[in-house]
Amino acid sequence: MNGQMYQIALIVAAAKIALQTGEQIKYNDLGYENSTKFSFLPKRGFFKTEKYQAKSVSDWFDRLKKNGLQDIKLLCPVTVKDRNLLGFSNTTESSMVCFYEEGKLTYFTPYWQFDSAIGKWNILYSEHEWPNPPAGKPRFKDNSDSFRQILSDIRDFASRIENKIFADVFAAAIGILDGVSNDSDLNLPSMPERNLRLFAAANLADVFGAMGSWNDEPAAMAQQKGLSKEYDRLSDELLRNVRLAILYAVNEL
Repeated sequence: MNGQMYQIALIVAAAKIALQTGEQIKYNDLGYENSTKFSFLPKRGFFKTEKYQAKSVSDWFDRLKKNGLQDIKLLCPVTVKDRNLLGFSNTTESSMVCFYEEGKLTYFTPYWQFDSAIGKWNILYSEHEWPNPPAGKPRFKDNSDSFRQILSDIRDFASRIENKIFADVFAAAIGILDGVSNDSDLNLPSMPERNLRLFAAANLADVFGAMGSWNDEPAAMAQQKGLSKEYDRLSDELLRNVRLAILYAVNEL
């Protein structure tokens, strides 16, 4: 999975579980993070305007609870205009929507900046107002069946264009989704089993990136066989189901 999507999904899942249990948020920094900070909207007091920046996920979550946080959701588009852009930073268009007491909503969006001196990323989440939000909270459905179908279809397509590496990746994602195998490398919060399977399968099947990804050589191989239209159709459907799986796994705990 795209590292930026992976981080924001983990943060939302950890925050939701902490809200449900009443415990401290449990989030372990990822190996590619240098710092993750959160800039809150300024608050006007009697004598001054307070600008607060949380220096960690736990600090951010504590501040949200102090502000009356009731729930949190991950939002992201399930389609994109150009899948090739997903190989670049700051292209996931994801956000964390915070639901507070008395119906107030705000949302946080991330900005990733690479520190070449240490080879890690500095991430800043900024809070924004949502003055006219839609009525009610977004709900997401379990897309296991459609996800399994597209994984099967695109696995067979990868075999047809003679790309065994990606055919094996998609087959492995089916195994995870069906509980035949698991991805023990994922450091996930205590999700229900179905949510874990969906998230882990989505993590493996999110193959859209730069060099070496499904966007790279497989596109050329499909073109050589006159299968570019089918490649695009299956790729779009795979991305849609990957994103839907993430949204269900993280939001419907």
